[in-house]
Amino acid sequence: IFATVIFRCDVILLLGPIALEFFLVSWLVKVPPSLSDIFGSSLRILVSESGSCGHGIFLSIGLTISVDSIMWKKFVWPEFEVFWFNSILNRSSDWGVSFKICFLYLLFSALPRSLLVAYPLSLFRILLDRRVPFLVIPVISFVLLYSKLPHKELRFIISSVPVLNLSAAVAASRIYKNRKKTIWKLANMVMLALFAISVGCTVFTFMASYNNYPSGYALKRLHQISHPANVKGEEWVHIDTFSAMNGISRFCESAFPWRYSKEEEMVVEELQNRNFTYLVNEHPSVDGYKCLFSEEGFDRVELRQGFPPIVLVKRAKVYVHQDMKADDQLHKKWPGC
Repeated sequence: IFATVIFRCDVILLLGPIALEFFLVSWLVKVPPSLSDIFGSSLRILVSESGSCGHGIFLSIGLTISVDSIMWKKFVWPEFEVFWFNSILNRSSDWGVSFKICFLYLLFSALPRSLLVAYPLSLFRILLDRRVPFLVIPVISFVLLYSKLPHKELRFIISSVPVLNLSAAVAASRIYKNRKKTIWKLANMVMLALFAISVGCTVFTFMASYNNYPSGYALKRLHQISHPANVKGEEWVHIDTFSAMNGISRFCESAFPWRYSKEEEMVVEELQNRNFTYLVNEHPSVDGYKCLFSEEGFDRVELRQGFPPIVLVKRAKVYVHQDMKADDQLHKKWPGC
């Protein structure tokens, strides 16, 4: 409840199946065998559980409104606004849709790539331990509910990963404890080999992710080497959508004289008619501006002969431009693009 109200409203899709499961368990445990009292007992259980949840809901709402209203300098409940925009107004598709992606993409593509060897282990344990389905079924329901949305991203279901990892850990423990038996010994060897492969994949994808935020490095480099200490006017930097999505956030911004614009839906030809001193974007050339330098980012994986057989290939992804009418007070010789 706390996570749903304060951090991510869409966790309600996980909260719902968990709450329903707990209610059913409570009902099975507490309801007497007499059929005549089933309705009354069910109602008492529902009221009791709802009362406990209600305290958590109101406490969380009060906390988020109090803190976030101070931060935003207006009366606001951020996650309710997100819920209203995405669910009530049904405008989540404004951020893109994935109609070409299979309905079960999250279950059979996103989660396996995220969990690696833990995914088959978690499913394997469901078949062997009757305690595990109690934990996993709400998570699978959560993923299936999210699969209905046309806009699909792994981050939406990332909260399902810890429970599936727990299931995989139980399976790994079972295999390890029985490793001296013939069949389980083979399973243990396969599991250890898969663990080694998972570690290699994790390191590999980490390196790709590390090089996946070129615009952040570009803005940092611009701050470090292009800003004269005695400048008096404002230095306006325009950040396009691609750069804003690939490493630049408010934490990358600096104080005066730097000013920033993330104005969208602006054609490249219009930039020279604005008062931007610098541009950080995905275009190697812009009329009215000279390209100062470029920043490389992860592009693809390539197989090669020799060692290592797999390498990460980078290419220029983000370009920094300066207005030709602006004076380069550093008189620096830029590498260009």
